[in-house]
Amino acid sequence: MSQDFSFQSRQLWQTYLAAEYDSLSELLLLGWSHFEQNTYLSLDQNQRYGINTWVSSFLGLFCQPDYILSDRYIPTFIRLNLIIANVVAISSFGSTDAHLQILLVQPSNFAKLLTLYSARNQVKIDRAEIFAASPELACLWYSCYLQGYRSMLANPVSYQNLREHLAFVNAVGSELLTEFYHLDDLIFGSTYIDPERDRDLKQKINQTIQQKQQNEIIRNFPNPQKIAIVTSLWFPQHSVYRILSQYVDALKSEYELTLIHLGEVRNNLQIEGFKSIRYIYFKNGVLDIEALRQNEFMVIFYPDVGMSLESIILSNLRLAPIQICGTGHSVSTFGSQIDYYISGELVENDSKHYSERLVLLPDLGAIHNCPDYKLPSRPNLISLEEKPIIINCSWYAQKVNYPLLLVLKQILAETDLPVIFRIFAGAALVQRNDFIPFYQDVSAVLGNECVEIFPALPYVEYMAKMAEGDLCIESFPFGGCNIIVDGLFLRIPTVCLAGDRWFNRIGAKTLELAGLGELVANTIPEYIELILRLVCDRPFRYKMQQKLQQQDLNATIFNTKSQKSFLQAISFLIQNHEYLKHQDPKIPTHIH
Repeated sequence: MSQDFSFQSRQLWQTYLAAEYDSLSELLLLGWSHFEQNTYLSLDQNQRYGINTWVSSFLGLFCQPDYILSDRYIPTFIRLNLIIANVVAISSFGSTDAHLQILLVQPSNFAKLLTLYSARNQVKIDRAEIFAASPELACLWYSCYLQGYRSMLANPVSYQNLREHLAFVNAVGSELLTEFYHLDDLIFGSTYIDPERDRDLKQKINQTIQQKQQNEIIRNFPNPQKIAIVTSLWFPQHSVYRILSQYVDALKSEYELTLIHLGEVRNNLQIEGFKSIRYIYFKNGVLDIEALRQNEFMVIFYPDVGMSLESIILSNLRLAPIQICGTGHSVSTFGSQIDYYISGELVENDSKHYSERLVLLPDLGAIHNCPDYKLPSRPNLISLEEKPIIINCSWYAQKVNYPLLLVLKQILAETDLPVIFRIFAGAALVQRNDFIPFYQDVSAVLGNECVEIFPALPYVEYMAKMAEGDLCIESFPFGGCNIIVDGLFLRIPTVCLAGDRWFNRIGAKTLELAGLGELVANTIPEYIELILRLVCDRPFRYKMQQKLQQQDLNATIFNTKSQKSFLQAISFLIQNHEYLKHQDPKIPTHIH
């Protein structure tokens, strides 16, 4: 490790014994900064010793009753909630449960409790009592706790705790939940925690934002020919661009488009066909909206509300008469200032999952760009040699939940063949030392020998690893879109579990278009049965591979013939917006 925690431990205790408590706080925060800046993907013996030394010293000192945190340090310690939980999980301590029990019987313990109390704890503390004690600090803790969605849903204790925490938004005492932090994590992560309860939190967050922005002055002089595309992700490598760029391209012949780029300037933005570019970003902690405060846009289209903090805040402003979002982040905003949600009637026809008026194109609500990857020179057919069967699980870590792992465990139990689940868990695992705890949680259910977990990989490396797989399987309840396309492009048989939302139906419908509808399951038992058949029945697996080899995917899943339907939808909404405002918003609008 880059720090000698044995030496630092002596310094920490000496500072404590000298009763220099503010200096002790500074040293503890400095120690945690090491783990904020360095993520461990594996540990050797010396590193494990160093982490154990650090965690032992920190918890021992933190729970000393005479060590009182000065007010100015309290928010900083609470914000470390997630990284403390992860590093303690890596250590031999496993969790902070024992230390929470110590703190519970101490006076002046509140800030310390909020620092150590995370979704990884089996100890229960009443949330209503926490909010009654200090609403301000409790609000900060509530948001920090929910950040555990990044990797903790694979743990049975954390999975249940996060769902209970999300549900608190409507519980007794939640009236004191009036401030939110890390809004992008809350909006994005809540759906993965519980897609049946994310609506409640999002509505409350949107109401809070709108109250704070009610005095913002926007001067809009709508020109029917001017449209803004607002996103932070408009570059070819991103999944949002991969499914929505064809639609936006269709507008360029009829409308003057402006790209509103959110966040830091990028050098790989796709700007061809845009009349101009404007930038929206945070300046000194405040979102600078001057580039939009006076505008002439008739329509603002957000491909992916919820994928960035800027998009969440902007979506709660009335910047233009017509505001629309798309399937780039495939859930409703639930209560923002968005008027319409554009999707596809091949995937869904139920508006109950949206606060916006649902507008349905005659397709998937997405047009897949063909992956920028050269197919292997030899088709991915069954090898005659005996080898473990690789099952591609291209699931970001937040999609990996405990019930899903139990299904994989059942698959292992019902076959004697060697199987490896190859999980492509994404970039979130390398931000807050989530990787090792996530690996530990997954391995605790499936066993080390049956799991390979990859953090973020360059696309070419990711596709090369995927190409080695024998089959792909979809996650649930939050399924896949581009990842399904990647597997089909590589001609790998894929099993999907169809649900009742766009995000867990798009994969199944894409599979049907590719001619593999027989690999779509409608129930978990069917899902398990199909996976086992592909694992155990080699001729069937070969048949599915051959069937994919013979498919003309350019004519099916990469077909762009519905591109103009998006142009028709935008033109229709411009012409009929005033009329639609007086119609039942729960009746979807179909574009033909």
